[in-house]
Amino acid sequence: MDVTIRELRAADMELWLTMYRQLWPQHSDALLSAEMKRIFASSKRSAYVAEVAQGAVGFAEYALRDYANGCHSQPVPFLEGVWVSDDYRSRGIARALVQYLEKKARMAGFSEFGSDVELNNYPSQLMHERLGFEQTEKVIFYRKVLD
Repeated sequence: MDVTIRELRAADMELWLTMYRQLWPQHSDALLSAEMKRIFASSKRSAYVAEVAQGAVGFAEYALRDYANGCHSQPVPFLEGVWVSDDYRSRGIARALVQYLEKKARMAGFSEFGSDVELNNYPSQLMHERLGFEQTEKVIFYRKVLD
């Protein structure tokens, strides 16, 4: 299957929002749109779409984080999110997206690539392992609201 990967552009906002809703359905369109605008405005973040002849079938987000749990170098290129349409899963789309981002990181001189997965997201954990990521640690985050 021929897959083309390119950076998302401002003209792709509606397309990206449609895919964003699939990955993060618990968030409002306003919140997702604000996040997309932050990504476009940032010099450390970007997003990429995977396209086949039928159109867009997935996307991935890339960030340059100051620190990533389990990584030894700083800063660290980081996979912030990846989503592939149900009809195109298990066809190498996620692999193509991640390999594209890994190549981008290597060309920039980085030697590690970070990512994270929620503890109960077993399909994503399996995908990461199949793509060559290794588990480094498990973390539970806490917060306390200050009055």
